[in-house]
Amino acid sequence: MTHDTNTSKGKASTKESAQLNQQCVDLLNEVDAFQALLKETLRNPQVVEVRQFRSNVNSELKMLVKLEERIKAQIQKSKDNSAEKKTLDTAGKKQPGTEEEDIDSDSELEQEIDLDSELEMRMVHALRSSNMPFYQSVWDTARNSCEGLLAMGKRFYWDVETRESQKGDYVGKGGGDKQANKDKRKSAYVDIVAADGDEWVKVSTISESRLLFEMAKKGWEAESDDDFSDAGSDGPPKRTVLRNFDGDDPGDDDDDDEMELIKLARDLRKAANATRERYKHPRVRIVLPKIGEGSVPEIDDILSEIRSYGVQVECKESLAARQEKKDLARLLPQPFKNFTSTLNVDCTLLLAVVSDLSHIKNIPVLPSFHRAIVRQIEVEKDMPLLPSELWPAMGSRNLLCSSEAATRMREIVDLIGTPAERARMEILLENSLGNNVDRKTLVEQFQALSDYHVPEDWALPVRIVDAQPEIKECLAKKILPPVADDVAEGLSDINYSVFMYGWAASITTITSNRTIDRQIEATIEKSRGEDEDLEGPEVWVCDTARSLVGKERGRN
Repeated sequence: MTHDTNTSKGKASTKESAQLNQQCVDLLNEVDAFQALLKETLRNPQVVEVRQFRSNVNSELKMLVKLEERIKAQIQKSKDNSAEKKTLDTAGKKQPGTEEEDIDSDSELEQEIDLDSELEMRMVHALRSSNMPFYQSVWDTARNSCEGLLAMGKRFYWDVETRESQKGDYVGKGGGDKQANKDKRKSAYVDIVAADGDEWVKVSTISESRLLFEMAKKGWEAESDDDFSDAGSDGPPKRTVLRNFDGDDPGDDDDDDEMELIKLARDLRKAANATRERYKHPRVRIVLPKIGEGSVPEIDDILSEIRSYGVQVECKESLAARQEKKDLARLLPQPFKNFTSTLNVDCTLLLAVVSDLSHIKNIPVLPSFHRAIVRQIEVEKDMPLLPSELWPAMGSRNLLCSSEAATRMREIVDLIGTPAERARMEILLENSLGNNVDRKTLVEQFQALSDYHVPEDWALPVRIVDAQPEIKECLAKKILPPVADDVAEGLSDINYSVFMYGWAASITTITSNRTIDRQIEATIEKSRGEDEDLEGPEVWVCDTARSLVGKERGRN
């Protein structure tokens, strides 16, 4: 290899490295922009897990920067060697010296060139082995085809003990990766958790040639299933069966000859079958940006096998149709998208709506305040509850509450509420100010008691309903599933009226009582048996609550 060739390859490596570096920087900028959007719009930005993904991309950038520095040093070294050789050639012509010394000098230089070439090949290989194309594919998939992002990279387990120990870690019950005693062999790593937990997406950047090589290496063959249909019969055509084992069952423990994509689809299905998001299994999608469909029969057979696990497959043809990047706002969680047109409001949120903590921007912290109230004041300064979460959740939907919830709220406000809190309660609840007050007037009256802009389409007042007749009718007529009796037994009178009514009326219940929500879900899952379609009440849990400030200092 000549010096010029070596330098030329070094320049090519530098260009390739610079392109990857810029790609990393651009991707980090997009992720940073999304994280900034999360902070602007969500009360708890950490609910969307993207920090690990960003950390991975940043680590890749650091590696590429170091590699670029080595490439530049290699180019400079090649230039220095070239200059040295010219000097030696000149010296050999103009200065006395032996032929043997000239031969030794040329030999040493050629060895240096060989070492340079070997180093250059290693660096080129490192560049082409970069994880950056994969990270870019994952981000592009999320950006172009997903909504309601919850995580970029999360491991889900199908082991029963692991799943029980990790409940509560994450809304999708996936759990974090740092907990001890988890068997990763009984798990699947999901690249994107989207649709507010309803969809898992896995991206594989395997190429067609690599996939065909793996099929050949592991002895996969396409066989005709004669038992499915006899040739020449009027039945359905023969199907192709992919197999690389003897017998009828490859066994769960024998993965040595398993195709990686097939194993991936199988593991994703196992993990999805062991996970429920609001009573339903997440749907699974595998994205293959380098795989085409319809041109190579062997690859089509692999794709058919993947789909047999109930996994959606997307290849490069369908991905090419949506190259334009969508607005980052599409990736924000959308927890309210499935809300019913009428909302059933729990007592905990009725109190939050009238609390001074939710409406007065600068409440002086008094020595008599409980530390929980002090903490709520601090949190409220960073992200006010009503403008950032409750009013968007309610929107223009009709609002109602059970008579038990309204009675309990009135008891609490009458006992410890400030005059402003009592006034808000009277505006909020139906019939408190008479039947002839229209919504616009109620909103205006409420606005006079708040430092925040009250939405003009807020559907005041909250209608009070007698929940008991409808609950009893649904239970008597078996409209609700049999597990409803078990759910009802574990509820207090007020929680019975709130959560059972929402279930009976098929409307969304909104609450800050996460304990009861988990209790109901656990009861239903315990009684599920083989009923895959069993569902409980539709409940949305606000991640925080608000206490009343109280009308007296030093009150108990």
